[in-house]
Amino acid sequence: MSHLFLFFTLLAFDQALAQSIKDHPEIYDAYHDVLRLKIESGRAKLNQVIPNHAQLGHYHYVKSLADVVEILITEDPKLYKKYQDSEEDNLDGLREMEESDPHYRYYNAEIRIQWAIVKIMFEEDMKAGMSLKTAYNYVEKNIEKHPDFVANYKAYGSLHVLFAVVPESYHWILRLFGIKGNSILGWDELNRIQPDSPYWLETGLIKTLIAVNILNKEEQTLSLLDELKKTHKDNLIVNYLYNTALIKYAKSEQALPNLRKLLFTSAEYHQIDNVYYKLGDIYMQKQQYPLARYHLSKFLNQYDGRNYVKDTWFKIFLSYWLEGNEKMAEIHWNKAQESGRTFASADRNASSILEEDKYPNPLLMKARLATDGGYFGLANQALKNIQQGSLADKKDESEYFYRYARLYDKTGRNQDAIFNYLNAIKKAGKENWYFAPSACLYTGYIYESRKDYKKAEFYYEKAMSYKKHPYKAGIDHKAYAALELIQDKLPRERK
Repeated sequence: MSHLFLFFTLLAFDQALAQSIKDHPEIYDAYHDVLRLKIESGRAKLNQVIPNHAQLGHYHYVKSLADVVEILITEDPKLYKKYQDSEEDNLDGLREMEESDPHYRYYNAEIRIQWAIVKIMFEEDMKAGMSLKTAYNYVEKNIEKHPDFVANYKAYGSLHVLFAVVPESYHWILRLFGIKGNSILGWDELNRIQPDSPYWLETGLIKTLIAVNILNKEEQTLSLLDELKKTHKDNLIVNYLYNTALIKYAKSEQALPNLRKLLFTSAEYHQIDNVYYKLGDIYMQKQQYPLARYHLSKFLNQYDGRNYVKDTWFKIFLSYWLEGNEKMAEIHWNKAQESGRTFASADRNASSILEEDKYPNPLLMKARLATDGGYFGLANQALKNIQQGSLADKKDESEYFYRYARLYDKTGRNQDAIFNYLNAIKKAGKENWYFAPSACLYTGYIYESRKDYKKAEFYYEKAMSYKKHPYKAGIDHKAYAALELIQDKLPRERK
């Protein structure tokens, strides 16, 4: 009888250890507060909890997440320094958990993934790489020990995507440990997390970032965000990501009033300074330059991070240059040259233009900005005002065809788009201007939509063949992901 009592006691104890975060409402509420950017509210709720054994993992995961989200939203190095002990402190808190609890290895992996992303942001390559490798080991072991613990695939999917998109400086670590990234595999693993999972919202946010930045999935992305908005109307991150996706898909006019509203959220939410940056982008696209300068300047005044600084000064330069104010343009050209860093692709693009010995062609730039925002009439007018023979050099000629191609592509004139993409590629020759690899990527997308997978494969591979250009990492990730998606549709001998 005593043995049976012991057996049932241990069984009950194991079930308690495996309790979901949903079983602890005070911690689960704090978790959702953090994810909706009510960070201080989330912390206050956590401070009311003295975690028992079954709560330890959930408690330390959310505590760590609050610090990480605040750092990622602000990109502030001072905050990173302030919270520098958070990762180790929260990992220490997990050591009191039972290893038989599936959350033990899961949260050990997730906290390391969170902080690895922060370390990547602050270019701590070695530390980030080792954190990701350790997280990978924890997840693989947890899948082996607890194959039915579906949350494993949130961490596993995130890792496969991260390994696919980490900067080139991390590739030696992947080779050393025999790890291969794969965005499509990661996407499929994340899709195993269903709406009844306590991690559904967080997984949805991760999938949105992947869909917008890596995969060619406009309809799926907006559908996912629409679903998240319906169930999380007061979530600031969901609303922000929804509107940045609209901008990405040339629907800036639709995003504009929504982003304006985000400037007036209540004080309980953590402010997203990037809203000013995005509004500045839209006003540049609309050719409303004083409004663009106002919002870009507000971004610089409020933002404590290091990314997008060079690009913002460059856009302020552009606002004067495209207005015809050469004196103020020169002042801000010089300011952009000496400011910021080149970690983000927007800053790398700005830097590549600032390294030229001449200002960019104003009409080509107007066409670029207007097309990006979906202001196709403005883009078409700018291109019509260009006399092709007046273009200064081969680079401008290549860009001229590329700008027409982008306009035609976004307005559904696919055959005209292909014609101009191919001319842009031809004009660029072996130069590493980004127009050519980008033209290859978009040509591949068109052929894929036509189910001409052989041609799509050719252009995706060609897109990756170009070497040093400011968007290489992003274009290569997208082309590689697109290739992965069509592998089963290619003739067998080409796989």
